[in-house]
Amino acid sequence: MTELLCRFIRRLNEKEQTTPAELTEAVAFIADEMNLGRLTAEIQIDPTPTAPHGMNRKMVIYTSDDGFTKENAKTRSYAVQDPGSFVLTAMSRPECSFPDEMVVEAVMDLVHLSAELNYMMEKADRQGMLQVLTGLPNAGGYMREVGRKYQERKVDTYDSYYFNLTGYGLINKQFGQKEGDAVMKRYVGILLADLEEDELLGHLGGDNFVALIHQGERSRQFQKQIEHVETYAVQYDKKIPLVITSVAGMMRVTPQTPPDQIISGPAVACSFAKKTKTPLVVLNEELNEKINRSKIIEQGFEKALKNHEFTVFYQPKVNAETGELIGAEALARWYENGRLVPPVYFIPVLEQSSRITELDLEMLEIVCRDLSEWKKEGKKLYPISVNFSRRDLLDPDLFEKIQKLLDQYQIPKDCIIIEITETTSEKEKSLMIEFLNRLRNFGIQVSIDDFGTGYSSLGILREMPINEIKLDRSFINKKLDHKDEIIIQSVIDMSKKLNIDIIQEGVETEGQRDFIVHLGCKRIQGFLYSQPLPKYHYDEWVKNGRCPD
Repeated sequence: MTELLCRFIRRLNEKEQTTPAELTEAVAFIADEMNLGRLTAEIQIDPTPTAPHGMNRKMVIYTSDDGFTKENAKTRSYAVQDPGSFVLTAMSRPECSFPDEMVVEAVMDLVHLSAELNYMMEKADRQGMLQVLTGLPNAGGYMREVGRKYQERKVDTYDSYYFNLTGYGLINKQFGQKEGDAVMKRYVGILLADLEEDELLGHLGGDNFVALIHQGERSRQFQKQIEHVETYAVQYDKKIPLVITSVAGMMRVTPQTPPDQIISGPAVACSFAKKTKTPLVVLNEELNEKINRSKIIEQGFEKALKNHEFTVFYQPKVNAETGELIGAEALARWYENGRLVPPVYFIPVLEQSSRITELDLEMLEIVCRDLSEWKKEGKKLYPISVNFSRRDLLDPDLFEKIQKLLDQYQIPKDCIIIEITETTSEKEKSLMIEFLNRLRNFGIQVSIDDFGTGYSSLGILREMPINEIKLDRSFINKKLDHKDEIIIQSVIDMSKKLNIDIIQEGVETEGQRDFIVHLGCKRIQGFLYSQPLPKYHYDEWVKNGRCPD
């Protein structure tokens, strides 16, 4: 019998990890000599955060063709790594008994060890596919589970979700990182409690989540749930009620849906939901076309840069009282094979892919070349505003790259204005202040675009080293009442007292011009004076110092 056990062990050790089928083969290899008729396992694992439904599984590891008898069945219970139990039951063949019960027990122990080893290896593999904080599948783990749905041909019974928690950074700020993490775990626990066993929930990190939810009524329930989740935070030993909301994108999965769109499809819809401030956006043909267009833009961007397909259009800035040119804003344009690609198509895509910095620096270099050319021709140099995305702030070498371009083309520092949109993010705000201070110390002017669209505009005037603010067009693109006039007048007066220039963008009518001039803002930009112009047309403005006749 010792030899029997040795053969069984060698059979189990042929591979590092034994599959259930291979375990059955190993048991069958010695079953006749043991008079084994049947070997079963019952596994029970208590629910955990990563497996909310736990496990309750009965398995038949081996059954003899001769049948089995339950008389004199032998049962052994084992502890498992996670809370739960593992029970093996061995039954002999009919009218037979086990020749050596100690050998039977030893075989059962070896089967348990093999199963426990498999479980531990699978768990270790799963750990690498989990998000550390919540224990949910990360992107890799989520897509692996999605792959199984494809193999089972069940994926088209689901709706795919991508959702982002609204204002979650404020929770961390108010209660601290540790309690913020605890709130996140409670939030995930609430979602998991209602998740059906074959549905998926993934955590991509930060406050971004994904899910596969059954279509129909179950999907509608999930939509309603993630719009409003009630939980709490603990502060000074007191529970503070919280409501966590989200914006979400959803896509109906079909048999034709490629796996790479399971996340990217609803992610695009979620992005659109954020921009439109809509709780949920369902991916439709229009948005699907946007995905394909985004891919084309991303793939073509490298070639476009290399082939110098990007150019600058200049929109003049004018002194409304004298009509004189005071500067211009540089706007990116892309001509692909002679065809204009609208900025609304490629700029958002490049911002999402983090390649916007390359475009912004390309625009700055073109502006520097043009200024250098005007300088050699003896023309007056007017300040040019060059837009930089908030995404650019993540580049630690951004300031050095700007400095290098100005030095390379020998451009006077007062001829370039770096224009950045205001932000409400604390992290972006910190990066922006550091970046703007470096620009100021170097002597480059700074302008804040779309001023008044954020939530901290007055804080920008107080905290940031800026030379100019551009009032957002929303200030004048509506029917204005006395309250609007007071607000705009206050902003203009404060800016003057702080020695900050102010310019109104988006001016399209004489009425808008007269209104803003009456309030004390003389610097104007908009279609009333000129659309963005290619360099050869803007040259006429530079030559005349005003709108050409």
